[in-house]
Amino acid sequence: MNNRRVRLGLLLIGILALSGTVVVASSPAPLGLIIEPDPTPNPLSASIWTNKPTYTVGETTTVYFSINQPAYVYIYDIQPDGVVRMLFPNVYSQANYKQAGTYTLPDGGYRFRVAPPYGTEQLQIIASPVSLGLELPYGEPFPMVGPSPSAATQDIHAHIMGIIPEPTYVTAWTSFTILGYSYTPPTPTPTPSPTPPPCYSWNPFYPCPPFYGYPGASWYWDGSTWIFGVPPSGWYWYWGSDGVWHFKIRICFGC
Repeated sequence: MNNRRVRLGLLLIGILALSGTVVVASSPAPLGLIIEPDPTPNPLSASIWTNKPTYTVGETTTVYFSINQPAYVYIYDIQPDGVVRMLFPNVYSQANYKQAGTYTLPDGGYRFRVAPPYGTEQLQIIASPVSLGLELPYGEPFPMVGPSPSAATQDIHAHIMGIIPEPTYVTAWTSFTILGYSYTPPTPTPTPSPTPPPCYSWNPFYPCPPFYGYPGASWYWDGSTWIFGVPPSGWYWYWGSDGVWHFKIRICFGC
């Protein structure tokens, strides 16, 4: 595989649900009011999508993602065959702490080219205000996270649960379909039947035969009628394999 290209194929990862704790007063509030902390006015959010919903093998694809706050971003490629790879960060683009905004992948001297297996491919983004420690050694351009969704989930879960205090994060999904090569042969254009050329119809001395010919046909005028064949001496018309009448003259010495 060209290490400057990666096949897109996705594998579903069961990412942990966001967890949080709401703190309330230990004793009843005056007048029976329940006091709760104000919800976060601008919670972290993330989204991910591709430039097309369907791709044919051999096409290239573009991935977009967006975050509304500065965050560490991780994107997983979940292939139809069950293999999970880290699409971002990768060996070509390792800076995964991003400011709020919309970003495009690939973002350097590489590209994503679609290859088998066919089926539904998924992409998952995880964004967190703190590093989740999910970066992998770049033994290959787009490191494999796991051979199956369950194996990848265990690995991701272990990294996140090992961070104290437990970080907050958000996740989002997208998917697209990979199709095989498609080829529709062109409809053949029927070859029109050859038509006799104008020859010398304007010349009464060398008129064209008044009919269509076929390759190898020869006709000559004996002065009163058309005769099939070649005259012993004189001019005649020969219908060539190119579908055209050819004017020829035969000269016989000693006839």
